[in-house]
Amino acid sequence: ALGLSRVGISSTYMAGTLISSLIIPYAGVLFDRYGARIVAAIASVMLSLFLLLLAFAAPLSQALSSLGLPLGITTLAVTILGFLGIRFFGQGVLTLVSRGMVAKWFGLRRGLAVGLMGLITAFGFSYAPQPLQSMINQMGWQQALVQLAFILAFLFLPFVLLVFRAEPATCGIAVEQGMKQIPNAKSQKVPDAIVEKDLKQAKKDRAFYLILASLGFWSLFNTAFTFHITSLYQEVGFDADQAVRIFLPISVVSVLARFLGSYLTDRIGMKSIYAGFIGSLVIASISLFFLGSTHGDLLAIIGFGIGGGLFGMLNILTWPKLYGRKHLGQISGFAMSVIVAGSAIGPWIFSVIHRYFGSYKGTGILGLIWCMLMIIMLALTPFNLASREEGQA
Repeated sequence: ALGLSRVGISSTYMAGTLISSLIIPYAGVLFDRYGARIVAAIASVMLSLFLLLLAFAAPLSQALSSLGLPLGITTLAVTILGFLGIRFFGQGVLTLVSRGMVAKWFGLRRGLAVGLMGLITAFGFSYAPQPLQSMINQMGWQQALVQLAFILAFLFLPFVLLVFRAEPATCGIAVEQGMKQIPNAKSQKVPDAIVEKDLKQAKKDRAFYLILASLGFWSLFNTAFTFHITSLYQEVGFDADQAVRIFLPISVVSVLARFLGSYLTDRIGMKSIYAGFIGSLVIASISLFFLGSTHGDLLAIIGFGIGGGLFGMLNILTWPKLYGRKHLGQISGFAMSVIVAGSAIGPWIFSVIHRYFGSYKGTGILGLIWCMLMIIMLALTPFNLASREEGQA
């Protein structure tokens, strides 16, 4: 309907998402200042509007071209604007607010809360391509976007206004007030940072950049895998319906990995968790050489499943563990900009590799090279615990 090639779609997606990554840090500042309910409500309304914009991108582009503008230029501009809005208000703002609320509302039980949240989010992210593909098959992608816009406006927005609150203090209560004290709370070997650090201070920590590089590349790799899933499997002789079936077992592994990772973050160092996270990316990269075979699909299920579960968990638990909760929106907003930027260029990189090499196997090589660099960096980078030690001194 838009007349864009796969590389063209990937390029507009990349442009819109990259622009969104530049302004997402400001969303974190707004979250710290105005709270979850106001920011999430505005984001919900805007996301539904941008979904409608993208749904009617073709007729809108034609209408603009009637004013004398080239149709190709108007199509690119409208599509980029649509992706910008979806990525900023959807994956950017709403994700940041939701994760920030969990981090602020829970203390000793945060790992458990993140694990329970993973039952829905990890499963939803991994399984979503299958029902979405079904909607597209039944009504077309434009009408599917319209349906999603109405769900956001008339179901999700009222839920946000009724339920969302930034932190316990806004309701006049303490963190986990009224909940029974955990008997073995002293067994929690890795508590939150006692000294609060802002973004400027976090940027002085080498581990901060290793974390950003790890999370950012996973976002790049996993988004590209999901974006090109039908093309990846068409390369080895499978149709779209067969391709999206892999997301169900991936979602199951993802939920289990998220629960286990959430449990372990309170008992072992974050550095060990990141070692396992990078290891999952190694497995996912290897799977792309054998996709479509039994062992290749099994590696993909394990690699993308474990990585997806740990990614969602680390996005929430890393920042309060290392830098405290006071400036959570500021720090997580900056991290989200890197993550969104990674997701922006991922599909484009995969499409370029496929175009020039005639296969997606080169993407596996890219993943393995990056993993080698991450492993070296992890071995040489201490995870600075000075914030806790200073607070205890």
